[in-house]
Amino acid sequence: MSQPETWSIIVDDVRFRLDRMQLYYEPSSYLISQFFNTQGQSIRTEMTINGEPALWKLIQTHLRGYEILPLKDGVVPYLSKEATLASLNTIAISYGFANLQRKLQLELGATRTKKYRLLVRPGSTPWDASSS
Repeated sequence: MSQPETWSIIVDDVRFRLDRMQLYYEPSSYLISQFFNTQGQSIRTEMTINGEPALWKLIQTHLRGYEILPLKDGVVPYLSKEATLASLNTIAISYGFANLQRKLQLELGATRTKKYRLLVRPGSTPWDASSS
């Protein structure tokens, strides 16, 4: 029996087609265990999951080898950039997308980092509460 050339992930009636190379871009993902047996033979050609298609379009783009980060504003129109990053991170953790998760952690850390300037009066120390 010949192996299929594409596999489909259906999210909310939207079909995302991926080939073997794209699926193995994240080699330890849940998708691998759902589409292939331990010998690498296809055991099914499609799966349906609950999720947000706009987020899965970004996942598909990542699995195709393209950089999706940094995100542009409005990539998911009804989510803030921060909410989109957090949602992608949740998907990455849930589905075992280790490469994407690593990239998202770096991006989330960069967006959450704030710089503060500490002003200290001459003759006082920053931990001296009585000098306020």
